[in-house]
Amino acid sequence: MSNQELSIFKTYDSFEAERVAALLEAEGIPSFKREHGAGQYLSILFGTNTTQCIEIIIPEDCAEEALHALEGAGFIDAPASDMDGDNNGKQ
Repeated sequence: MSNQELSIFKTYDSFEAERVAALLEAEGIPSFKREHGAGQYLSILFGTNTTQCIEIIIPEDCAEEALHALEGAGFIDAPASDMDGDNNGKQ
């Protein structure tokens, strides 16, 4: 098992970060939030943080499972198809 960490999701919305962390926990994937700048202070003071980046960090070994969970829940898009740069099918 690797000790490496991976940033799997970034947002400026503390509520979205909480939802992602809860989803990962429900899937049995350990995670924690890394708030940048004064983000942690603002969360304590005001109960929310929408001004600084919040990263969701997971163990590198859980990346594939976490990506599937985030895709299934609609937090991230599925990987791009082989036709990158081709806008066929997009209106």
